[in-house]
Amino acid sequence: MKRIFGRVAAVMTAAIMTLSVASCSGEPVVGNLSDVKKEDNANEIYAVISVRDYGDITAKLFPGAAPKAVERFTENAELGYYDGTTIHRVIDQYIMQGGSLNGDGSDGNVPESLYIPVETSEVTFNFYGALCLAASKKGCYSQFYIVNNNQPQDIDAVIDKLTEQLGDEAFSSRLLEEDKKKYQDYLDNLKAIPAEVKEKYKRVGGCYELDGTSTVFGQVIDGFSVIRAIAATEVVSGNKADDKIGKASKPIETIIIDHIEIIRIEPEVSTEETTTKKAGKTKKTSDEVNAETLPTLASEDDTTAPADDTAASEGDTLASMEDTTDDSEITNSVTEGSSEAASSDDTTEAPEEVSGTSAAVNTEAAPEGYTPAENSASEDEEVVVING
Repeated sequence: MKRIFGRVAAVMTAAIMTLSVASCSGEPVVGNLSDVKKEDNANEIYAVISVRDYGDITAKLFPGAAPKAVERFTENAELGYYDGTTIHRVIDQYIMQGGSLNGDGSDGNVPESLYIPVETSEVTFNFYGALCLAASKKGCYSQFYIVNNNQPQDIDAVIDKLTEQLGDEAFSSRLLEEDKKKYQDYLDNLKAIPAEVKEKYKRVGGCYELDGTSTVFGQVIDGFSVIRAIAATEVVSGNKADDKIGKASKPIETIIIDHIEIIRIEPEVSTEETTTKKAGKTKKTSDEVNAETLPTLASEDDTTAPADDTAASEGDTLASMEDTTDDSEITNSVTEGSSEAASSDDTTEAPEEVSGTSAAVNTEAAPEGYTPAENSASEDEEVVVING
């Protein structure tokens, strides 16, 4: 039952935090609600994530929709922060997560002042291939995840099933009044999801229960074969938050991020304008930025995870994960008729449409026990994305 209530909180958070977005120039803000592709327009930003032995994943970034997240991620990448870090957490048909300073799901000794808040908008969602900053209770720092769930999510089917169950006197009579209210709140918020968002989740898949909990700041446009290969890697126990619910998520073979390259397509300017701009701004050195923004490595006393463990304390930053109990009365009936995973082309943001449907609370589409990043605070927090 806690898992459903976790989803209630996530969906309500998304509903409350969703903002109307428009750029200063009045032009629409770009996100992944519309299909995303590579374009050579001025001011476009792309990230190429090079994963050793797997290949490159290219994502388009959305500075208009998530300016703070894009600034943090690009700065970290350009300073080499991610070079040699790992993808320490892989859950097939859910997410893959990396960018932990120590490779154990923690951020290191980071001052709270360096965490940035979760950013949400009307045009960014946890669709298949979404690139997101994972959040702890402190906010977002460096860890990111990519949604690898390409099973279609039929939100309307979930609405119909919950409506039927809450209308069943035999079922509802077993719920406390406060529980009935939470289920009803969850149902009302599912109904409030815009039709175009529901349509895209049904078409391309994703993890809509993560909306509003972490920052979606980019969308993969190339390298889906790399995502599939990483998602299929063999995993064992070793990430504490996942271990608590019996979910293996630590890759048995270390997956290393060699480098993240940031590509900016700048507007064309005259020689005179370029000279003026360069003269007017002094760029900080890497050492100066490092001193201001990058944490020091945690000492042995600060690290709680054993040597072969990939998760730190229970309060670490995962895309969001909480210990849950069974609520099979609702979820088991919803999961009937789940679909086969959709295949996708590497050259397009959206995978091929899959026949059939599966609910977003499907235990296959989103593994048992997961919801996005909520953790108790600690000095060296593990960042976890959890399916509530």
